[in-house]
Amino acid sequence: MSYNILTHFLYLFMLASCISQTPVFAVESVDRILIRLRFKVHILNGFADNANPLIIHCYSLDDDLGQHTLWKDQEFRFKFGLNLFKLTYFECSFKWGSKSVTPFSVFTSYIERITCKATGNCFWKVTEDGIYFSNNNKDWEKRLGW
Repeated sequence: MSYNILTHFLYLFMLASCISQTPVFAVESVDRILIRLRFKVHILNGFADNANPLIIHCYSLDDDLGQHTLWKDQEFRFKFGLNLFKLTYFECSFKWGSKSVTPFSVFTSYIERITCKATGNCFWKVTEDGIYFSNNNKDWEKRLGW
């Protein structure tokens, strides 16, 4: 491939990627997004009371997002772009009273890039009986018990 053809191909690829990030207003057109390059992860404290806060610490190989204390109904969220040349991976540790989970994957590009593609959001709710996943903050699936 000549340099000129490769340059045009990369330009078209980036243009298509940008267009695919345009907000989608019609539900039936959600599946038309070919590539989503930006995602947002939400960590929710889903406990019934404030007896103990949820303490989280999230990080990737490149970024340490720090430790955060979440009280009942509070949320920690972060957004990022996919790295097209290597694995995009974030994990968090969770501590609630005497219970803890460490490390726990909240985004791995080859998994959540597909399960969170429709909305660009990955929701994780930590409750008394475990950790739940959703891509729309409505339909929850238990992923891990304490």
